Amino acid sequence: MAEELDYYALLAVPQDADLATIRLAFRRLARLYHPDVAGTGSLERMQQLNAAYRVLSDPELRRTYDAQRPQPVPAPNQSSPAQPPTPPRPQTAKRTGTLRHSGGPFQYLHAFAAPDAIPVAALSFSGTGAVLGAGLLDGRVQLWDMRTARSIAMLSFGSEANGGVLQDVRLSPNGTLAVAWGFQLGIRVWNVLTGQRLWHIGASAPSGALDVALFDTPAWVRLALPDAPLALFDEDPFRWAYTGRQGSGILTRPLDGPVDPAWATPIRCYEARQGNRLHGASGNEPAQWRVQQRLLSPDGRSLLTISTGRTAALPAARIVRLWDLEHRTVRGVMEPRCVAQYAQPAEYLQFPTAVTPDFALACASFQEREALLFSLRGDGKQRTIPTGPISSEAQMALAPDGRYLAIATGPRLDLYETLSGQRAQQWQCAAPISALTFGPPTDHLILAFALQNGLTELWRA
Repeated sequence: MAEELDYYALLAVPQDADLATIRLAFRRLARLYHPDVAGTGSLERMQQLNAAYRVLSDPELRRTYDAQRPQPVPAPNQSSPAQPPTPPRPQTAKRTGTLRHSGGPFQYLHAFAAPDAIPVAALSFSGTGAVLGAGLLDGRVQLWDMRTARSIAMLSFGSEANGGVLQDVRLSPNGTLAVAWGFQLGIRVWNVLTGQRLWHIGASAPSGALDVALFDTPAWVRLALPDAPLALFDEDPFRWAYTGRQGSGILTRPLDGPVDPAWATPIRCYEARQGNRLHGASGNEPAQWRVQQRLLSPDGRSLLTISTGRTAALPAARIVRLWDLEHRTVRGVMEPRCVAQYAQPAEYLQFPTAVTPDFALACASFQEREALLFSLRGDGKQRTIPTGPISSEAQMALAPDGRYLAIATGPRLDLYETLSGQRAQQWQCAAPISALTFGPPTDHLILAFALQNGLTELWRA
């Protein structure tokens, strides 16, 4: 054990850290290493973090590890080594959201509180905007009726969630179905009205490496995954994502009625081959390519990918591609086609990123000093927004019409008008912001943000 990695040091938590603290630490580090998760060095680091989390999140494995782990012995006349600071733990008392905010286009609407102050990891609206889903870090999904401001359901992975970390959640257009996924949780679909679990698969991948879309009538699910055999995720989710880094596999499955085994045969979007053809690269270097983010459109017909690779013009490019998933060849065969792309040097176009639901506009951190807004459909124009430095740990969201850009860093949230580039509003919260999104296009634009203390606030323009 003396030469093995110290799992507590890897996750930067003290030895007496509780499961909530370990979950938060793992989620933060997994997200921090996300932009280069398929690179050689960070793949190894993520595998180490995954191994540390699997042990420390399991009570039996943790007791065994603690019993075998050598304790540091302080030298004479020296104090014991300092432990990493313990992150603040959720408070059971009344929770506070916004401490102060400036005037602007958005006015306070509602606040929703998770039952036991567990951090909110993800937010998602139904297509109509009538239902809001709050994915809690421990794997539960709480659903709220936007019209009555009441909780209507609490969905759970059950015993599988004991050590799981939720990554994201999606709702179907009418809000009758919900899907969530995360580490040690897999992907699960529920019927919201009955709470019935309709489908489950053990697949999990690094943050952003997969996405899921749901549909009500008929009920079906579409997944965008790393282009690698599904069996690999049981062995190592990071290795699975790395193996499938050169493309995306699109799977479509009905959720009721007979299920044809052919659903598990994906249609494929090949980034490396498509990229070299488009850029006219002289040699095929697939090892250089990796998809870092996959996003499905609400209607499931389009896929947006963010990848990094070598092109004819750039030795290291970051490329945003828009794929038509239902394009058919002259023979009627479904064959996804890249219909638009945008490329910049990798050191210029950085994470975090955001897109509008129709994938018409996208935004990304530009050299970590401002935001770059660019068009994926139509004129292809771009413009910068002088936001100041943007951390890779920040969160970003675009309004459905692209009018507003929201950026959250720690407990601070800034709202910008994208046309003028001016800051339109600012919030300072009582806890770090852990999830951020805009509501779908309706009569009133909704901005929702959630905090690590389990509180979600909604503001309306």
